[in-house]
Amino acid sequence: MAPVKRKLMHRRSIESYGFLRDDGLWEIEATMRDLKSYDVRRDFDGSLVPEGSPFHDISACLTLDDTFLIKEVSVTMDSCPFPNCGGAAPSFSILKGTRLKPGWSRWLKETFSGKVGCTHVLELFPVIATTAFQTMWGPLGEKYPDHVPVAVTKLINSCHGWSEDSPMVQKLVDEQVLKLPSEESQ
Repeated sequence: MAPVKRKLMHRRSIESYGFLRDDGLWEIEATMRDLKSYDVRRDFDGSLVPEGSPFHDISACLTLDDTFLIKEVSVTMDSCPFPNCGGAAPSFSILKGTRLKPGWSRWLKETFSGKVGCTHVLELFPVIATTAFQTMWGPLGEKYPDHVPVAVTKLINSCHGWSEDSPMVQKLVDEQVLKLPSEESQ
């Protein structure tokens, strides 16, 4: 079968970064940019978004402590399709004082559904959550080594890689880093 020619029409890029601050807190940020490969006229005012210019340019940053408690929240919407989109940014300040934990993404969707939220900002928060985990896992494991077995145990059967019969989990069991839940009841 011959390859079908295709033309790029839209590009979405999402980047995320995790930082350890000098004060011991963590900053996790993500940015989304949508670019069109053609000029776009905005429906609401007819203004031009030139080819290759951001149609969306949205960022979110959470400052966390070692327990994944959100200490600060920042949402910026530098480019959006409608003039009122940026009005959603302040509503995300209620994240301050919440904690990244199981169920947090579901809570976000419920809390920010409808007029108070922004679909695109909400797409960034799961990226921020996984980036936080990847950023903080190693340093926190070194800082709090006694917490590692508890944290690892919570990962068992959370995905294919962490299935209880996976090579990594079996290695950790063999090294007596953790016990499988079925072993603990014995």
